[in-house]
Amino acid sequence: MVAADGTVYCLTLRSGASGDVYAVRADGVTRWHEADLDGVGSLDYVAGRLYLGGRTFRALDAASGTALFETKLPEGQAYSAVEHRGTIYVATNTDALYGLDADTGAIQWHASTGGDHDISIYQGRPLVSSPSRVRCYRSDRSALRALLGEPPAIHTSWQPSHQSVAVLWPAVVDGTLYRGAVGTGGRSTVPLIAYDLDAGQRRWHRELASYVYTPAVDPDAGRVYTFARPAGARTSHGTVYALDSTSGATVWSQPLGFRAGCPVIANETVYLSGPDAAGGRVVALDGSTGAVRWEAGVGDRQVSHALLSVGDRLYVGGAGELTALA
Repeated sequence: MVAADGTVYCLTLRSGASGDVYAVRADGVTRWHEADLDGVGSLDYVAGRLYLGGRTFRALDAASGTALFETKLPEGQAYSAVEHRGTIYVATNTDALYGLDADTGAIQWHASTGGDHDISIYQGRPLVSSPSRVRCYRSDRSALRALLGEPPAIHTSWQPSHQSVAVLWPAVVDGTLYRGAVGTGGRSTVPLIAYDLDAGQRRWHRELASYVYTPAVDPDAGRVYTFARPAGARTSHGTVYALDSTSGATVWSQPLGFRAGCPVIANETVYLSGPDAAGGRVVALDGSTGAVRWEAGVGDRQVSHALLSVGDRLYVGGAGELTALA
């Protein structure tokens, strides 16, 4: 889910690798709906447009849902996209990174980056990341010469030291990249890592559990919030951690009796959602102390980890359903 200009945009997936996109107003009224789009798998909002990843990369006008262009990628599926100076950077689930013309969707160039699945722009440079590394490229030059058929020039790069660690997508705040991780190969704990992008070195790391979710960062409070849980597909509990953003030291921790996802911060409150034994659940924790401010049931066990705070409302995604809490 993403939100902009008083509208929440949702992607729901169907069986058979297709999906629907909805634009929903704050009062719950659907502004528009594009149904049965083949091969979609991700949703990004950039400057009045929606970018849909998948085997075909699509751009929609966010106000109307009108298709602007569709581009079939020669290899891989688009996982994430950003727009910068007239070029759309598209990261895929293979080792291909594409540069598309922002007006037409035509492929301008592509480069091999070693399987990087997520992309953002940091100080005019593409920041790409995969389950095995994070790289920031020197490529903000005319026509992106560093990526035109040549090995990309590395500005800074980091790889986990342990081969059984699969690294999740990052959060980047004030020059620091924060990353959760998933332990594989029987590893019982994996780190939450803070990485200084300008210095090109790790600031700190904390071993928390076998699955550490992508954190939410509050730079004003100097805190990093994450949910960590033991291994196992049926695991139904875990712990929320608040860490000091400078040192990684634990400020507080709060156990939860359900399998939550990535936290969201708003109004000095940490929100998490997910399924529990009775149904979908949302919890609000005090950002300073970790104390539970309130809990609410929301639907059935199909409630997902999709959570979005917009104004005075909290939106929770589920299986074909969007719930707004005030």
